Amino acid sequence: MNPTNDLDTATGQRSFKDFATLAAQFALLGVGLVKADSPIDGQALYIAMHWSHGAKPLPDLEAARVYLGGLLGNGNGGE
Repeated sequence: MNPTNDLDTATGQRSFKDFATLAAQFALLGVGLVKADSPIDGQALYIAMHWSHGAKPLPDLEAARVYLGGLLGNGNGGE
């Protein structure tokens, strides 16, 4: 998490707000969304976790949105 204040940027450009909103949407489904520390090349930046689904590595917030859409649409993350 970046501790800097992003209140001077437009609401749509606040990366932490994007992440927090998605994490809350995942939480409503009982799925945790966590942000990894500075990833090494090829390592996922985000991870969605649920006790019955295991861990799903996600390279970016867009991939997290797609995965969330799959969870909402067919219950298994589109897999």
